[in-house]
Amino acid sequence: MNRRQWLARAGSAAGAAAGVTIFGGTMGRVALAAAPYPSRPIRLIVPFIAGTSPDSIARTISAELAPVLGQPLVVENIGGAGGIIGARALKRAEPDGYTLGVLANQHVINVHLYKEPPYDAAKDFVAITALSGSAVVLAVPASSPIKTARDLIDAMKQRPGAMNYGSGGKGSVSHLAVESLLHQTHTKAVHIPYKGASEILTAMLSGQTQFGMPVLSTAAPFLRNGQIRPLAVSSAARSVYFPDVPTLAEALPPGFVLDNWSGLFAPAGLPTPIAKRLFDAVARLQASGKLDATMKANAGEIRKSDSPAQFTQMVAADDARYGKLIGEIGMRGE
Repeated sequence: MNRRQWLARAGSAAGAAAGVTIFGGTMGRVALAAAPYPSRPIRLIVPFIAGTSPDSIARTISAELAPVLGQPLVVENIGGAGGIIGARALKRAEPDGYTLGVLANQHVINVHLYKEPPYDAAKDFVAITALSGSAVVLAVPASSPIKTARDLIDAMKQRPGAMNYGSGGKGSVSHLAVESLLHQTHTKAVHIPYKGASEILTAMLSGQTQFGMPVLSTAAPFLRNGQIRPLAVSSAARSVYFPDVPTLAEALPPGFVLDNWSGLFAPAGLPTPIAKRLFDAVARLQASGKLDATMKANAGEIRKSDSPAQFTQMVAADDARYGKLIGEIGMRGE
């Protein structure tokens, strides 16, 4: 036996005695693959700025899932381009369960806005489970003379294109909601895109814009302190948090239904056992009631999936629905 062989055997023996796996061969790869998941921290991408609905739910579940999974979940905000930049970062990550993402409707909206879509919503991601949902709310500053949704439409018809509205970026649900409203009511307004949904509210308060349709969960603090006036919500029924606010169908018949959901996703190729492990962990958390306070504070609601397959079907249905709506109103990105 030469010195190199002796050292190799001695190293293997020492590693085995210490309970340390020596990687670098078939046995090493098998041992690595057999390591329990998760065995290191998990990166949780949120493709929106802090303070948005997906960011809020991501930070809540990261704190609550950490003790369940035995590893920390580190939230990373990668905002911009209506969620595209963060979604691309998730798409390019290794499908090993150590990079996940909390994506929203923009996940399926974006692919219908561009001639060359930034990704394939179905093929490039694994849908694990739904997390939360919220309507959007048609709102104006509290100082505005506009009191109802009909007042707003009448004002835009009297002065076409004179009013500004803000959105969380091109392709965001707040953008799609207003464009749907303008299309349905045959009115015009100037779109001012911002980097995130929370900026819709500050733009209204500063006078940069005259109205907007932010997600209800993001707008809730501004509604509760009386800074903005709600005119209508986009849900099928009135919000339990703001029962005096009519639905769009009530305020502007026939109206339309549009909501904002968030869900847990992973890059395509995620092993099924890991998806199941994550799904079960989130399902237990949703059933525990530990998310209720966050939902109430943000005027949102918990969304549950029966399985990853059921959530995948829900995403596919919204993909088709938003594609049809975007085609009808002729909304396109750059």
